Amino acid sequence: ASQGAAMSAGTDGVAKIDTNLYSRQIGTFGMETMGKLIQMKVLISGLRGLGAEAAKNLILAGPAAVILHDDGPVETRDLGSNFYLAEADVGKQSRAQACVKQLAELNPYVAVSVHTGAITEEFLSGMSCAVFLGASQGDLLRYNEMCRVRSPPVGFVAADALGVAASVFVDFGDVFTVRDKDGEECRNAIVAGITTENPGVVHTHEGRRHGFQDGDWVTFSELQGITELNGSAPRQIKVTGPYSFTIEDTSGLSAYLREGIVSQVKVPTPTTFISYRQALVQPLPDGEDMLAVPDLAKIGRSEQLHIAVQAVQLYQEQNGQLPLVRDDAAAAACVKLAQELNESRKKDAKALSLEEVDADVVKKVALFARCSISPMCAFLGGIVAQEVVKFTGKYTPLHQALYFDMFELVPSPLPADWKPLGSRYDDQVAILGKSFQDRLANMKVFLVGAGALGCEYLKCFAMMGVGCGSGGQVTVTDMDNIEISNLNRQFLFRKSDVGQAKSHTAARAAKAMNSELKITAMEVRVGGDTEDTFDDNFWIGLDAVVNALDNIQARNYVDSRCVWFAKPLLESGTLGTKANVQVVLPHLTQSYGDSQDPPEESIPLCTLKHFPHAIEHTIEWARDFFEQLFADSPREVNTFLSDPAAYLAKLPSEGTGTSQLQKMNGIRRMLDQRTGPFDMCVKFGVLEFQDKFHDSIAQLLHTFPLDHRTSEGTNFWSGPKRAPTPIKFDVTDVVHLDFVMGAANLYAANLGIPQCRDRDAVARMAAGVPLAAFTPKELSIKVDDKDTTKEGCVDDDEKARALIKEMAALGASLAAAKPLDTAEFEKDDDSNFQISFIAAGANLRARNYKITEVDFLKVKMTAGKIIPAIATTTAMVTGLVGCELLKVVDLSTRKVEDFKNAFVNLALPLWLLSEPMPPMKTVSKDWDPIIQGPVRVKPEGFTSWHKVEVNKGDITLKEFIDYLQDDVGVEVMIMSAGNACLYNAYLPAHKKRLAERVSKLWEDVTKQKLSPKKTYLTIEVSASDPDDGVDIMIPTIKFQFR
Repeated sequence: ASQGAAMSAGTDGVAKIDTNLYSRQIGTFGMETMGKLIQMKVLISGLRGLGAEAAKNLILAGPAAVILHDDGPVETRDLGSNFYLAEADVGKQSRAQACVKQLAELNPYVAVSVHTGAITEEFLSGMSCAVFLGASQGDLLRYNEMCRVRSPPVGFVAADALGVAASVFVDFGDVFTVRDKDGEECRNAIVAGITTENPGVVHTHEGRRHGFQDGDWVTFSELQGITELNGSAPRQIKVTGPYSFTIEDTSGLSAYLREGIVSQVKVPTPTTFISYRQALVQPLPDGEDMLAVPDLAKIGRSEQLHIAVQAVQLYQEQNGQLPLVRDDAAAAACVKLAQELNESRKKDAKALSLEEVDADVVKKVALFARCSISPMCAFLGGIVAQEVVKFTGKYTPLHQALYFDMFELVPSPLPADWKPLGSRYDDQVAILGKSFQDRLANMKVFLVGAGALGCEYLKCFAMMGVGCGSGGQVTVTDMDNIEISNLNRQFLFRKSDVGQAKSHTAARAAKAMNSELKITAMEVRVGGDTEDTFDDNFWIGLDAVVNALDNIQARNYVDSRCVWFAKPLLESGTLGTKANVQVVLPHLTQSYGDSQDPPEESIPLCTLKHFPHAIEHTIEWARDFFEQLFADSPREVNTFLSDPAAYLAKLPSEGTGTSQLQKMNGIRRMLDQRTGPFDMCVKFGVLEFQDKFHDSIAQLLHTFPLDHRTSEGTNFWSGPKRAPTPIKFDVTDVVHLDFVMGAANLYAANLGIPQCRDRDAVARMAAGVPLAAFTPKELSIKVDDKDTTKEGCVDDDEKARALIKEMAALGASLAAAKPLDTAEFEKDDDSNFQISFIAAGANLRARNYKITEVDFLKVKMTAGKIIPAIATTTAMVTGLVGCELLKVVDLSTRKVEDFKNAFVNLALPLWLLSEPMPPMKTVSKDWDPIIQGPVRVKPEGFTSWHKVEVNKGDITLKEFIDYLQDDVGVEVMIMSAGNACLYNAYLPAHKKRLAERVSKLWEDVTKQKLSPKKTYLTIEVSASDPDDGVDIMIPTIKFQFR
């Protein structure tokens, strides 16, 4: 493949990117960055585990070419982290030659090749960016000089995975321009006022926080008064509150009157870099005051690692090789080198030096410097590939060094059973020991999801040896099938797999990486309705659960099961360049369900219907419009056809007369036009255009003229209410024709009429559609969501009653009519006219309201609720989770502070690792605002991990209540199981339930049969103290009836 293959020539000769393959990535990077990325040529030198990870992530991202370089022969231990090497390659091929074929298969648009022999200045001159992994210090100094002397410079990225320690260094030349420091969407706000003083204070509308930050750049538009600011150059701001910020001196400007929009803009920022040679002495460029601190518990660790890594590099320069694994003498020599290096640095006022070298840090780097373990390689591989992408100018590059360690993994004392066995796991065993490896191999792990995260986890399991022993087992489940858009980041899948089940395909690919992997693939949803499949014995038998999910509901359910069965859960998620890790440990940490994200902001209905002021409003409106026209309308027709009399009898109780008329007119129109020619569908599209973008807007302006005033005497059209303008249909306007093309073809699909994709033909048909002049009606319209006005036309109720009678006769004559086809929304098929219709509708409505229009991809991402996703973030976060999984193996001997939650944003870049929070405790209160009185807790301080176990067999409700009073000390007032109320002491009718067996009562109340596999019920009670009547809270009850 060549660079040109990444694109196909568009009709206008402009290169066209494969937006189906790259859709989620474009949602993160944007088209400008993708355009730059597909022209890059990148060298990756060094192909142990870290090289394979970085190459895989980068090839998925889609540069023009990736050149691999590693002449070292494949060793058995390489199979523990490079997932594209096989036992047959050991000693027979170089690492680069052995993995080039499989890396090339990841993306047909990227030319993947191998370079052998020396790396020369001439060879490097053809690269955009060069990545050196595991290279010696001498080589790095030489390569960095070669990259810097080019004009423009070749981007230089160096990294090393030294067992449980790591370093990354980035140098993009003396001055590099960052186009977009964080990748966040530009925000805008409605101006409510601007003062004329020094500095000028800008106040924004209090309907929504402006969301700006100190140092952001903004521009102004649509201001009435202080018009000097309209369209002027971007200016930097200082935030003074959620609805205000300051700009420069405005005292000499005219006074602000009304209106105005303030918009954030991205201003290119020059960034200076120092060379690798300078950074060895002082890694902090000008303006930086400390090295990145990825782990808040390790302040000062990065500085220690800076010296420790260099000491190991110096040992390599002096001895021709890295220290041997677990060589105490070599480690001691490295400590001495570190101390000597530090003393020499102390003499240089500009150098970074330490008060004292931490010998333990140096030893942990030196003892395992030759080891390559999968979690560290995955973590670093994501970072390295993302830094290469940043050479496009998107996001803030690492400035310039990152040091990181996973020292918590190292046992104390070091294991005695560490000697190499000629196994793929030798590097991991050197750190953790053979008996540990056996326990890891015999783990039973449940992986929920086989998408982007799931693919990376399965690779990690295969490399680490999880579930690879005789007693081990990995179970993976995912209901989805593979789609084209998955291939950009779900790296176990190929184009030939499209349409196949994700779980089975991923399991097969992971087993190909390590034939010892014991894996069962399923296509079963994990939820309350599948508890017969994932039953108690299944959960009880697990050692750990790893979530690879993309929705909150499923995460909460899996979390609730892990809490109930006291199983460790490793939770993670990504959003573009952002990622998080949460470690959930029985009785030691919060569960996932203990904390909830705030709900998403919803758009008020009136804003959508009449008063949009942001493109998101018009996209949501167009998405609803699509659903209403091509899904709801044909569905209404089919409901009507199935039983006209019942449909018409129910209709008067639904909505207003206006909405009833719309429904019936729509049904009648679709039934009348079922056999019509395609030009009738075009007429439908033109008339919908006229109605929505001309007549409805003209009607709104008739009801609320431009000079309309509110009851308080203020301008009605101000602030978030933007005065609209009707649009006249013009067949020569591309967006107008896009709308009609989409509407006509989607309508034809509903009716079963052959579609027409010939734009010229559709344009000719559309030009011949006569349009009636607009006649205003007397309409009632809500001005906001609190308005109680009944919307609609005054005489529509009467018209609706008359039309119901007509429709009854029509229904009787169509008893055997064939149902219509209903549109099913499919966001990933650009040829089905759905997103085209929504994009045209959204932009036409934006044009009505003078909102900036957007491209097709922005509409696709927003309307399809597509979550931006990239391979780099996914790989990086699974590396962190892989490290936590290794800790779970020895959970019983671990301290909670050994474990790490994480929040990462690769765009900034930012890493925040922290100790998991302890579980939330339920405590007694003297006054509870909900109960309006005191609350007592039994046992005091219980958490979600606690439960009351009642193991008395299938007793009656009375026996159960008596047991709770006598043994637990609570008087039951209300008892429930899920949504079913089993008993309410305040209801006399419930007294007769006391004689029922609890299991039979559950079946009677829920009208469900208990599964033969079910041995207990989960019961909640509202109770009080038998002595003084104070409300008592107790944990959930596990009622064991079998």
